[in-house]
Amino acid sequence: MLTFDILAQVLWTSFATSTYLVLFAVAFALVLKVNRIFNFAQAAVMTVAFYAAHATVSMAGLPGWLGCLLALVAAVTASALLELVGFRSLRRRRATPMFVFIFTLIVSEMVAYLAMLIFGTWPTTIFPSLFWPVTLVGNVAVSDWDLPAIASMVGALALLFGFLRYAQTGRFMIAVADNPDLAELYGIEKDRVYLATIVTAGLLVGIGMCLYGSRAQVQPTTSIELMLFAVAATIIGGIGNLWGAALTAVALGVVQNASVLFIPAEWQGFLLYVFLFLAIVFLPNGIRLPDRRRGLARRIARVDLGETKPAETAAASGRGKA
Repeated sequence: MLTFDILAQVLWTSFATSTYLVLFAVAFALVLKVNRIFNFAQAAVMTVAFYAAHATVSMAGLPGWLGCLLALVAAVTASALLELVGFRSLRRRRATPMFVFIFTLIVSEMVAYLAMLIFGTWPTTIFPSLFWPVTLVGNVAVSDWDLPAIASMVGALALLFGFLRYAQTGRFMIAVADNPDLAELYGIEKDRVYLATIVTAGLLVGIGMCLYGSRAQVQPTTSIELMLFAVAATIIGGIGNLWGAALTAVALGVVQNASVLFIPAEWQGFLLYVFLFLAIVFLPNGIRLPDRRRGLARRIARVDLGETKPAETAAASGRGKA
């Protein structure tokens, strides 16, 4: 029988565990928005970040903060190599979007296979134990993992918002996302912006994998499943809408976790493919809000380029660089 306490516990736990899903979805949506790439190789970056932390903490016995720091370094390095060696080379050769998409799939599978060879296929975690101390708030159990995870997600998104809105490189990213050719005409180097974008996404991925790896067991192929969730959130939230992807990731995470109240736990993974199927077939352009509600959506997603005139964006960015 469902009670208020049970529903409150499920909703709190679902919201807390959606933190890393939000970071994965925003990272994927950011690269898609600016670089115009369906970057399934993000799964490879996620795998590299997790095993860097795992090797540091679980295998070498070093502090957890150092493991997470090295996870960020590994994610940024892998992302930069992916752009410099892979995507930049493909752009110079005028590779088609389909060819680039296939390249990202190959990279993600190759890294997963290498992780199997090096670390094996047994599920692992960053810390030796997944059990976190719990404090009762009313009748809701709040673990010591929950609040730091939520704070990490909120902090990362706040920094991203400030970076895109106020930093020169962030404004350049918006200009290139709006109109890359016009932005380049005003003196913005697209290659540098693409590199900055994928490195920024790598930081979000690194934070997300530190959270996930300290909460759940990870196998070399786990990142691919997490990527599919990010894709579903990006599509439903509206391609090009970072904050729409974030809100959708929270909603999908709550639905998926709360489904344990109605269906067996082993069916939760199946829901991911249901989300993807519905998103691709019925919501290829995302959820469209009625006109009377779009004012709120615009205030939430101020960095969405639909609100900025292309010429003004590129001109302002060009003047900023000058």
